Amino acid sequence: MELRAADIMTREVVTVSPEATLREAAELVTEKRISGVPVVEPDGTVVGILSESDLLDEEKRHVKLPRTALFGLFPVPEHVLKEAFEGGELLKARDLMSTHVFTLPEDAPVQEVVEEMLARKINRIPITRDGKLVGIVARSDALRALVTRLGVPKVAG
Repeated sequence: MELRAADIMTREVVTVSPEATLREAAELVTEKRISGVPVVEPDGTVVGILSESDLLDEEKRHVKLPRTALFGLFPVPEHVLKEAFEGGELLKARDLMSTHVFTLPEDAPVQEVVEEMLARKINRIPITRDGKLVGIVARSDALRALVTRLGVPKVAG
């Protein structure tokens, strides 16, 4: 029997909303010890991926900061920008997320999941049913499936 994405995916996916602050997203990624999170609308639609590299990319954050207030009439003082930037409160997940999200259906063969990860150089693939998030397959999930399939004994330690 061929393994499918549904067989190896993590079903309890850690997600953030597009309106989550970068501070909230960074705290979640750190607390859960994951390398990125799907950005999901309330209806379950995946609209982006926010990775550690997105959060760490200072130049990307700097470019996305708004520079004017009150309908563009007054520049925001640099010290206010710096505080907001460093505090992670001004920018939202929607501002830095990657919007070109590749997803696969839950019945996709695991081999296809792995091939897509390698070809696209991505670490995780959201798994969907009827366009809504139902799970995620990270490289570690794929590797665990491989180890199980090969019957590699666990290393004591």
